[in-house]
Amino acid sequence: MLLSMTGYGKRELQNNDILISVELKSINSRYLEITHKIPRLFSSEEDEILNLLRKKLNRGKIILNINYTLLDSKINETRINQNKLDDYLKIISSLKKYNSIDSTLSIDRILSLPDILESSSGASSISYKRILSKCINEAIIDLINMRSKEGKNLSDDIQLRLNKIDKNLKFIVKNSEKDQKQILRDYKKKISQLIDKNSKIVLDDNRLLQEIVIYMEKKDINEEITRLRSHISVFTDCLNKGKIEKGKRMTFLLQEFLREVNTIGSKTDNVKTSHLAVEIKTEIEKIREQVQNIL
Repeated sequence: MLLSMTGYGKRELQNNDILISVELKSINSRYLEITHKIPRLFSSEEDEILNLLRKKLNRGKIILNINYTLLDSKINETRINQNKLDDYLKIISSLKKYNSIDSTLSIDRILSLPDILESSSGASSISYKRILSKCINEAIIDLINMRSKEGKNLSDDIQLRLNKIDKNLKFIVKNSEKDQKQILRDYKKKISQLIDKNSKIVLDDNRLLQEIVIYMEKKDINEEITRLRSHISVFTDCLNKGKIEKGKRMTFLLQEFLREVNTIGSKTDNVKTSHLAVEIKTEIEKIREQVQNIL
């Protein structure tokens, strides 16, 4: 199965106390990068959340956004710490006997005193954990499902281009077989013309045969075709089988594709073969662009 690095997942879940929304986005990247916006309420869960993303998503630039809404008005309610207020008032009362001290104290100044306000958020710290965990896991599943669908589309497109490469390669093989026979005929014709014009020339048949073999070996592309077909076979297996994280291996194989096609293009004198080699390189480049987004 082929997976794309592009994906999106979102989940919203709630209980009696809180509604949690988790949004995950994934785009292509050489490595795993995680950018996150996790509210302070869930700060104690941050390491666990990030480790889960690393384990499940493997590669790509991951963008995580978590938002929440408190549904119970008593949760996170801010109120006066009555014990602290009483302590402060006793101190203020004891200071009134000093005439040099201004005894007036505004509400703003009272509210600014340390620990005078308290929040009840700690009382609900247990109630969100199960909802948060389920929400994140389901968002991850959504994202992976989209990656799978995108991967199927990429796989179909790549297979179509591999078929075009294979078709052009067959034409190159046919042209190559014709070229070898034509080269031999051209040599014989030139030699016959040369001997007819100058009957004094004496040719060493062994030496002549050796030169022809050397020339034909320089122009022979059978080895390149064999290697290219082998690379295509391995690439196809990688496309259809095996585990995830195939992108890097496929990128390497495409480099080998190009190496062999470039050699074929440089060896041939056949115009049709040169054009076919260019068409194959075009398809390889299009496959390479698709592979950049494969996990």
